[in-house]
Amino acid sequence: STAVFLVYPIGQGSFSDGMPLGISGTFNFMIVFQAEHNILMHPFHQLGVAGVFGGSLFSAMHGSLVTSSLVRETTEIE
Repeated sequence: STAVFLVYPIGQGSFSDGMPLGISGTFNFMIVFQAEHNILMHPFHQLGVAGVFGGSLFSAMHGSLVTSSLVRETTEIE
């Protein structure tokens, strides 16, 4: 977030180009940023999205393995 709030406006030459704090201003900033820089096609952005989805998948698999190992087998006495 430091890059969005400090580095990007300094690079653009004005803090008026930075991301505002309101929700509608944030959405407008995202749309304008995408239009000017095409961030969705950047390889690092694509790797980051794949990493988030991959981490979510591995987290779900880990949770299911841990949960399935907590179920104990019943004995004949039970």
